[in-house]
Amino acid sequence: MSGLDCWGATRFVLHYIFKLPLFTSFGHVRSKHKSEFNYAYCVLADQFNECRPKHGSVACGFTAGNMVHMGVCMDIDNELIIFHSSRKHGGSFLSLAAFNRLFYEVKFYEYAG
Repeated sequence: MSGLDCWGATRFVLHYIFKLPLFTSFGHVRSKHKSEFNYAYCVLADQFNECRPKHGSVACGFTAGNMVHMGVCMDIDNELIIFHSSRKHGGSFLSLAAFNRLFYEVKFYEYAG
């Protein structure tokens, strides 16, 4: 997963692991450009339904009201964890609590396609 930012990794996992349709890539938007990244989230918001953390839900981290990072909630060994990625560090797993500590607010969404 090296080279994929959080948006790309989330698209990849939802499509290839959870067999959901690919959502729009916004390939020209880089996660370091927070206003454009948040705009991409807003464009697709109607394709997602807010939910409780569960296997396959998208975890979105917000700072100052803007979505700045995302990952996928996965059930591994009966524990919900977040798989997320960055271009610099590649993919990694965090506990829900650790992911929540990174942001002012975290919301979970089910992709409705």
